[in-house]
Amino acid sequence: MLHRKDTIDLNRTDWIVAAVILVCALAVYVRTLAPDVLYADSAEFQTLAYTLGNTHSTGYSTYLFLGRLLGFLPMGNPAWRISLLSAVSAAVTVSGVYLLARHFTRDRIGPVLGSVALGISYTFWAQAIIAEVYTPGMAFLAAIMLLLYRWHLAPVERGKCLLLAALLAGVSVGVHASVWLIAPPAVAFVVWTLWARRATWSEWKRSLLAGFAGAVLGVVIFVAAFLITDRLNPPSSFIRVMLYPSRSFWNLQPRDLSSPFQRLWLTVSGLQWRDAMFPAEKFSLLKETGIYGDRLTQIEFSLPVLLLAGIGLVVMVITRPALGAFMPVAFVCSLYFILNYQVGDKYVFYLSTYIPIAVAVGTGMGFVLEVVHRYLAATQDRRYLLVYVLPVAFFFTTVVQPYGSSRWEALRTGVAGFVRDDYAFPVKNLQEPRGVAEMRLLGIPDNAVLVSDWRALYAIAYIAHVEQGRTDILFVEAMPHGNNGRVATTLVSELKKDLTGGRPVYIDKRYPGLEDFRVMPAGASNWYRLTLTQ
Repeated sequence: MLHRKDTIDLNRTDWIVAAVILVCALAVYVRTLAPDVLYADSAEFQTLAYTLGNTHSTGYSTYLFLGRLLGFLPMGNPAWRISLLSAVSAAVTVSGVYLLARHFTRDRIGPVLGSVALGISYTFWAQAIIAEVYTPGMAFLAAIMLLLYRWHLAPVERGKCLLLAALLAGVSVGVHASVWLIAPPAVAFVVWTLWARRATWSEWKRSLLAGFAGAVLGVVIFVAAFLITDRLNPPSSFIRVMLYPSRSFWNLQPRDLSSPFQRLWLTVSGLQWRDAMFPAEKFSLLKETGIYGDRLTQIEFSLPVLLLAGIGLVVMVITRPALGAFMPVAFVCSLYFILNYQVGDKYVFYLSTYIPIAVAVGTGMGFVLEVVHRYLAATQDRRYLLVYVLPVAFFFTTVVQPYGSSRWEALRTGVAGFVRDDYAFPVKNLQEPRGVAEMRLLGIPDNAVLVSDWRALYAIAYIAHVEQGRTDILFVEAMPHGNNGRVATTLVSELKKDLTGGRPVYIDKRYPGLEDFRVMPAGASNWYRLTLTQ
């Protein structure tokens, strides 16, 4: 029953269903979208999408230009429009899951429910409503996978699909590093497809050339985008906010940052976070796998849904071995590197692994519904087809019931109150970042230097640079990741130069390493004023 010689291919109805899924998902996420400026990385993206400066590692210049395009929309405030990119990307992703799952089942309800399972999952929804790079990265992943699937079904006729998939992969270097992890399984998939089809040398050459040309062109576009932001180099650029002032933490000299390509390498290679990749001490892969499994079953998906994903995986591999095997290979490849990456917000990196899971869920449900429909149709009594509603209702309940009440409440109120990770998005006080930022700017003179912790820094910078046009104010991160418990010696030197040159310098708290300065409270704005001791 599982072996299928006939080919399932997408048709016009599938594209219509995918479009309906996209529109519905977009409406859901826009309803609960963060209404204004946020904190931390989200505020950084909301600021830099307009000022177009370099971001923190691993560099997100492609993302910034996509956000800037949405920034031209005549709706919402500027910060809201950048968050909108996450909502659009999330909607594209869930519709892509439907199309991917449809390659393994003739049933359409199962793939739709697989999309719903991903769409209402905790982290996915939480990231779909703030300015972040994770759902854009997932949209690129879903599109790349879908294009590879389309190419696999007709390599000769659909060479452009391979070209476009490689192009998106190259461009995605500037969206999120998790997309890069698709490269090894994608290359293996292309080679296997050509080998299994006994492709001619001409077909090999044409396909490999399309893949190589697309990837190179995509990387060139990313590099060009980075060089543009690097050339603009606004005061809000992460190079000026963190990397250059605190360069002593990484033993960098000014000459190490003098070339745009040096800055490109330091950004893409993740200089600030290299110690987090494959940590040598206090790390257990088994423990990390357990943490991942607990999050899947306790926060993201119900256990019955994951069991159906297991059924779907078996169906995928048996019915269409090459297409089916690609998903678990991509899943394992991504998960291995993510588990070996130790950062505080590691859970958001898991998102890229949820696409294969959602596709497997849709396939598993679709397979069961196919079997039920086939059995009922064989009775030649149309009344029995009403029984088909029962497994559909069961699967729908399995997907929606565990999280339905909190998600419905979010839609009713327009606020995703179920979100508990409020570091970037304080859902209990949606206007808090703006209030904090505006209060912090009260009484700050022109040409000031503001030294702040990461969470509030770019929220203040957004108000100052994007809304108030006060681009003469310089922002500096006080204690970036990689610090030794004190502010960098190079930052101390830079602050002394600023004070000597007549620039007022303020800090948001008393940081270790500033003993060379006199620190005095600076009024009601919760800043401290620095002055030289002599």
